[in-house]
Amino acid sequence: MPSYTAGGTARAPFGKNVYLRSTQDVKYEHYTVAASTVTVETIDGVAGQKILQSGEVLAKITSGGESGKVGPFQAGVADGRQTLTNIVGLNDTFLPWQLMEHDVEVAAAYECTAVQAWCFERDAAGARVVLTNTTADGMRGGKSVDVHFH
Repeated sequence: MPSYTAGGTARAPFGKNVYLRSTQDVKYEHYTVAASTVTVETIDGVAGQKILQSGEVLAKITSGGESGKVGPFQAGVADGRQTLTNIVGLNDTFLPWQLMEHDVEVAAAYECTAVQAWCFERDAAGARVVLTNTTADGMRGGKSVDVHFH
């Protein structure tokens, strides 16, 4: 069972889930993440990896060959992941390498209390950025995620 204790950094360190304030009434749904939607990046000296970090916003893919799966919420794409109403919640599964090989199953927290500064979305280029107010507001509308602003 992961620990949801808040850490002292602005983003979750590898292998830890620190985006939630508490575990009370946390609810999950399970989805298949389309590996093709996760950008290869270099983070903390790890080069050439597809990294799906805990606390990353996930959204349903509604068109194309990956329809029915989820991927990181991303502005500027045309497969449904850019739409606020398609958000399914926050990724709860730290995946530093499996996405290089294939699609994977993940848990998405859809009812929880999160700290915005520890949560992520993707910009139009696919780079990870801190969750914006617009996306956080959209999450509150579609799911019961209560995002705090710090």
